[in-house]
Amino acid sequence: MAWGKSEEEKAADRAERDARARAQQDAEDAQAAQIRAQQDAAEFAASPVGRATEAFKANAGFFQIELEVSQLTGPTSFFGSSSNSVEHSGAATDVLGRIEEVGWHLEHVGFVFIETGATSTNRVFLSGEGTVTEGNVTGIYLFRRV
Repeated sequence: MAWGKSEEEKAADRAERDARARAQQDAEDAQAAQIRAQQDAAEFAASPVGRATEAFKANAGFFQIELEVSQLTGPTSFFGSSSNSVEHSGAATDVLGRIEEVGWHLEHVGFVFIETGATSTNRVFLSGEGTVTEGNVTGIYLFRRV
């Protein structure tokens, strides 16, 4: 009588372990894919196009959305600086077109500047004050159901 397992038994054990490991990995991959799909669906639902799609499915007559177009920022300084810089949002330029593809028609557009803060400092070498205004330009888009 030989000690231990035969080569065939060892090979069968290895094959069984490998099959269990593959099955475990496949289950983990499937679960990860399901989580990614749920995250993608939630991300789409929160996006402008996703919100437009949901409103269209709900048979809404109008759909309104506000999208930031640009931001106005600037550094304050001891010398009374009043320099501002404009940063345009990196939003996709085809968002409005994609909303229209859902079945909406762009009816009206308006823009508004929303001030989020301002800082004034006295100028050191000149008279007056330097003011830095901060805020953003927001586009208000009204769509009508086609």
